Amino acid sequence: MRTTLKQLAELVQGELKGDPDLPIEGFCSTEHPAPGRIAFAETAKSLSRSGASAPAALITTRELAQQLANAIISEHPRLAFVTVMEHFLAAESAAAEAGISPLASIHPEARLAGGATVGPYAVVEQGASIGAGSEIGAGCFIGRDAVIGECTRLYPRVVVLERCEIGSFCIVNSGTVIGSEGFGYVTTREGHRKFPQAGRVVIEDHVEIGANCTIDRAAIDETRIGRGCKLDNLVQIAHNVQIGEYTLIAAQCGIAGSTKVGPWCELGGQAGLQGGIEVGAGSRIAGQSGVFASLPPKSRVSGYPAKPHQQAMRVLALTFKLPELTEKIKALEDEVRRLRRSRRPRD
Repeated sequence: MRTTLKQLAELVQGELKGDPDLPIEGFCSTEHPAPGRIAFAETAKSLSRSGASAPAALITTRELAQQLANAIISEHPRLAFVTVMEHFLAAESAAAEAGISPLASIHPEARLAGGATVGPYAVVEQGASIGAGSEIGAGCFIGRDAVIGECTRLYPRVVVLERCEIGSFCIVNSGTVIGSEGFGYVTTREGHRKFPQAGRVVIEDHVEIGANCTIDRAAIDETRIGRGCKLDNLVQIAHNVQIGEYTLIAAQCGIAGSTKVGPWCELGGQAGLQGGIEVGAGSRIAGQSGVFASLPPKSRVSGYPAKPHQQAMRVLALTFKLPELTEKIKALEDEVRRLRRSRRPRD
């Protein structure tokens, strides 16, 4: 899609510098610039990465724009560049052919709104509903009575099991399973008897889920992922978990059953949360932390077991001194033994 620098400046509400009619046909990075494309730069270092070649224009700060012939000046260059990327990507998506592949299996009682796309070898079961403009990739499975909102994209091989619900404007990457059975058993003398997992999963609007995530259905009620949450690859959400809106969860996190995570939290990679606890709103949990107790709002924790971040850093710093401290303790013990021997009464 070809547009002009002036049109992009108006799109991002930035200030134009240079040729308003300069044609822009896409975006690029400063590391790999391309003619006719636009990039962004927030620092002089990123501006210098393009070397001898350069993109057609840059979205940048007022200070850096002084060095450029063609630029869009923005207070937030990165955010403005995101808008430009979305502009070009939306045009590419619109150009793609919509429709239902003849190789897809669609139950006669499934409901597909106008503009929905279903790829080859996808299965949409009885009572399932797919909203307008949504894309169901090749090999996906949409279970009985599942609901997919509008303009949601499921990449190939996503599984959405029965009665689960995904909102509008969501993205789910390949290999993710939504609505798998939760890990629930009642232990008896005869073994472990399964606790039926009869609930569902509800994913609200504008949620993005990475590849190979697993989100278990609730045992009775629902597992819920709040509006605007972003999950990285390989995240495990157990049954009955509640995730507050706009929370970020990095790769390989695991959240055990019935835990509640408040809105606007951040969980670092490989963090693990025990079941049945509550994490207060706005909390930040560092990577590889093990959280075994509830946290108040705006907590900052790290370590295993997780503790206030500053305390965890002091404990970590002390571990590097353990060999030295051990030698000092041994020396002190030797000195104490020597003093005791010297004070023994002589025969």
